[in-house]
Amino acid sequence: MRNFWIYIAIIILACPTCTAQVDTIQVSRNYKTLLVFPSPYDFAVNGKDLNFIESFPQGSSSEVARHMVMLIYNDVAPDTKDYTNYTVYTQDGLAYDFILELVDIPDKKRWTINVSMADNKDEFITNSIGLESQRKTVTGISEEPVIVDSPKHRFGQDRENVLSGQNDEGNETDLPITLDLYKRDKKEYMRRRCYYNQFNKPKIMRFYGRSGDVFLWLQGIYYDNNELYFQFRIHNKESIDYDLNFLRFSIGTNYRNTSSNQKLDHSPIYQYKVPKRIKGHSENHFIVVFDKFTLDRKKVLLVDMDEERGNRNLSLSIDHNLINKPLNF
Repeated sequence: MRNFWIYIAIIILACPTCTAQVDTIQVSRNYKTLLVFPSPYDFAVNGKDLNFIESFPQGSSSEVARHMVMLIYNDVAPDTKDYTNYTVYTQDGLAYDFILELVDIPDKKRWTINVSMADNKDEFITNSIGLESQRKTVTGISEEPVIVDSPKHRFGQDRENVLSGQNDEGNETDLPITLDLYKRDKKEYMRRRCYYNQFNKPKIMRFYGRSGDVFLWLQGIYYDNNELYFQFRIHNKESIDYDLNFLRFSIGTNYRNTSSNQKLDHSPIYQYKVPKRIKGHSENHFIVVFDKFTLDRKKVLLVDMDEERGNRNLSLSIDHNLINKPLNF
């Protein structure tokens, strides 16, 4: 019997990961929980992304802001107790696993994450050394190991540009968004509005159209000057890429399957980052801007999304209650 317990002790000491603990991050409705990572944030896997909502610092070009993610619980969700899994990948390829827990007031509101908390640190170091050894064998170069950043997720790249103060072409975007800019260059004004608000926390919950496991989410409607900004997110949960043929907007009646149901095209005046392809198991954020309009209770704005060389087509019907009561940026 004594030998048995000695054997168990040896196994535990030889396998430190067997005793590893997953940290539980407390999240609430009224407080933001801040996580600061040792390397810039890339993307995350969130078991309940409609309940435990991520947000990021905006309007900052500092290096520190790229390492931060903020968590808050959806204030319209009915749950009083809730848990989910949450894994964050940073741009150096490390992964950090957490359990998110809903509480009234978090015991800890700021978490400083270190490399020792990474779930795959041992595997990552082993792979990095192995790749470097292969490189030395091929090139004959002998120097200190170099760890190369993993490929960036699309979302992480977009967010990096936002926080660094650069636009899509790499130009600075530090000029203020003012009424004077709106009068001089309306298109540039709208582009900057979209640029700084593309990743806003969803204001409209569980409003989507779907075809299989491809979703088109309406996340918010905003009013600024004389325009309406519609914030969308396409989420492709399937493994096959989704190639977008067209995204069409029209105004129709809210009576379905009737002979009197007619649709009139309603074209946007500006579209920001409407994707051509949504890769499998990924998502894209975009904004569509319209001239100011309102609808009566018998009308809806119809959004039709058509797949090129495919049948995963979907429609989303947005009624007057949402359009006539937009938010302000």
